Amino acid sequence: MIREVTMYQAVCDRCGEISEQIGYNEEDAADKASFYEQWEEIDGKLYCPDCYEYDEGTDEYKPKKKED
Repeated sequence: MIREVTMYQAVCDRCGEISEQIGYNEEDAADKASFYEQWEEIDGKLYCPDCYEYDEGTDEYKPKKKED
């Protein structure tokens, strides 16, 4: 038998990386798991640890600029 399964994953809005965990049955659970993996939500977007940096001048996290 094959059946459809709905799941939630954390996906980086900058690079498209998927969190280490495969999926969750609730959106809130995926959000909490990404927090424990050091992901950050910045201005409503989600970033993996490789895609954001701490700005000492503003005392905030900010997305890294994309390299061309």
